[in-house]
Amino acid sequence: MLGSLIMSIKCKLWIFYIGTVYLIKEQILDRHRTPKFSKDMSGKTVVITGGSKGIGLGAVKHFLKLNCKVIIGCRDVAHAWKALSEEESSRERITVIHLDLMSLESVKDFAQSIINLKTPINVLVNNAGIMKLDGGRMETRDGFERHFGTNYLSHFLLVHLLLPCLEEASTAESPSRIVSVSSVAQQLGPWTDPDDLNLENLYCPELAYGNSKVAQVMFMQYLQSRLASQQSNIKCVALHPGVVYTDLALADWSEYAKVTLQYMLKSGSQGGDTLVYAALSPELQSADLTGLYLENSQLVSIGSYSSSIENQHKLWEKSCQMIKIKNFGEK
Repeated sequence: MLGSLIMSIKCKLWIFYIGTVYLIKEQILDRHRTPKFSKDMSGKTVVITGGSKGIGLGAVKHFLKLNCKVIIGCRDVAHAWKALSEEESSRERITVIHLDLMSLESVKDFAQSIINLKTPINVLVNNAGIMKLDGGRMETRDGFERHFGTNYLSHFLLVHLLLPCLEEASTAESPSRIVSVSSVAQQLGPWTDPDDLNLENLYCPELAYGNSKVAQVMFMQYLQSRLASQQSNIKCVALHPGVVYTDLALADWSEYAKVTLQYMLKSGSQGGDTLVYAALSPELQSADLTGLYLENSQLVSIGSYSSSIENQHKLWEKSCQMIKIKNFGEK
């Protein structure tokens, strides 16, 4: 009990500190960059989880402006269509499929629905997630700590299931991409206990969120090196979308704070811009992504913990064990 309290205080202080640093950085020192694309992206199909609100919705609207086809996975299909009601002219390029990342069975159903469409998949964006900083430890339907299960393990499974589709669509001129939306909270990585990823021994919600975000970064790094060794040209990249004014970030704040913060944080549309850059920018096609992820559409270091091949490999092995994957990416 005392250990959890101490860890919680440490994590809360760190989150407050790094949040303040990034607020200053993003609003003063390194203002928002809007990605520019010189050509139409017709023919590209993007699969995105959580594309019905927040940065996911912002990214979807940008993808549609570039004439991409978009497949959205979300819990509330009706809400997604309502959120996209202004995109009537693009309706034929939108597909919405139910997906609940709290359930691995739902992930399998979602992946199979996409496979059944028999549409080439050029980009997979692992965007959907939760951040619950109040309350105690809760689990997904499959018994995983809810942040780790929802934000990371379900996406790990989704990539495994859709990797053959991404491989089939990938070419030397236009490699497929896998994008994972992480967070600056991935810097909590050094406090991660690789032998207690479910946080059964010591629970702290901020650490739970950080665990899921550093896992996404290390997953992209390890998968990139693994695919490269197999002569695959698929690109894998993680990103921090910015400190963004979304329901996810503000769920635990007062109404007064929300009104104030909307003038201080990035908008959902701005947060979605780095997703779009990660998914489609030609500049990343030949980039060496080792030890790097995206912030404000720029490559920056992920830090020594996330860059460690030993840490990445240990997470990979444990992830495969937790969701019972024997041969990753094989049909």
